[in-house]
Amino acid sequence: MTTPRLTAEMPPMMYGTAWKKERTADLVYRAIKAGFRGIDTAAMKKHYDEVGTGEGIRRAISEGICSRRDLFIQTKFTPLDNTSAYSPTDPIPTQVHTSIASSLANLFPRNSSDLGTTTTADDDDEEPYLDALILHSPFPTTQQTLEAWSALKSYLPASRESDGDSDLSQPPDHRRSRAGTILRLGISNVTLPVLRALGTAYGHDPAAAPQIVQNRFYYAAEPAWDVDVRAWCADINAAITDNHEPVRYQGFWTLTGNAGVWRRAGFVADVAQGAGVSLAGAWYALLMEAAKVVVLNGTGDEAHMREDLEVLGRVERWRRGTAEGREVWRRSVEQFGQLVGGVVDQDEGNS
Repeated sequence: MTTPRLTAEMPPMMYGTAWKKERTADLVYRAIKAGFRGIDTAAMKKHYDEVGTGEGIRRAISEGICSRRDLFIQTKFTPLDNTSAYSPTDPIPTQVHTSIASSLANLFPRNSSDLGTTTTADDDDEEPYLDALILHSPFPTTQQTLEAWSALKSYLPASRESDGDSDLSQPPDHRRSRAGTILRLGISNVTLPVLRALGTAYGHDPAAAPQIVQNRFYYAAEPAWDVDVRAWCADINAAITDNHEPVRYQGFWTLTGNAGVWRRAGFVADVAQGAGVSLAGAWYALLMEAAKVVVLNGTGDEAHMREDLEVLGRVERWRRGTAEGREVWRRSVEQFGQLVGGVVDQDEGNS
């Protein structure tokens, strides 16, 4: 497969599709229409509707709201899941390959007659691709996790592990190389020891690290605010070269799970009042700007979709527009950093 020439960057806020059930297709469409350009889903049928996500994406593309290359689409392979396409008794590489094939078919069916199209790709000769694939959680053992990770790596653009593409006796679909089908790999619900094990397995090469870490960002976690994993991401980013993308930390449950914090924090209220945004919006801005957390936002309210997407711009204009705004932001970032720990970008307060 040829990697698409131009693809979307990961936006600072993505639309999360968990628990949407029969509303998934409509909410994904409405989210894209409202301005979301990042979509997170999973093959796990218990909590996600990957087919519905694909329907919402294709509807938005068919109406000209966006193109495929405008969207950052990521899904997940869920280990030990009896609702996915694979059998949990299959060898782990088979589970991975079966799940990914199912995800591609769900999100980018070759025959989309319901929308009058045959593909969501922009070019007829472009194969479907995923901007990111997340290992939904580690397996029970490190060895199993490493086996799954090795199978996932065969889909990356630089992979040399894809098989079958040189055997002309096989059907074309079997000969097609997997390399380039997935542009980035990540891992979710992960602890620091597992991340370190992945690093050790690949000779501590920062370029071989997961490019995405997706965890619950939560005050009652152990440790609080996932501070050790966020510090690991920062350490990897400090070691990689300009030729590699930085590791991005994606946080879920950032709003609902921390409502008791952001509703009472005075520095959140200061940002909200100064920038003219809601308390939730001010919390989101601090997460995205100061902590560099990519926020997974699962709101089902269209007004909130638009409001949340506008938060960064409104806060940016306020904090750069006046000396008072700069000072309030600087002070708020300092207090926010004292709360959540880890690496918080203090320079944002001095801009």
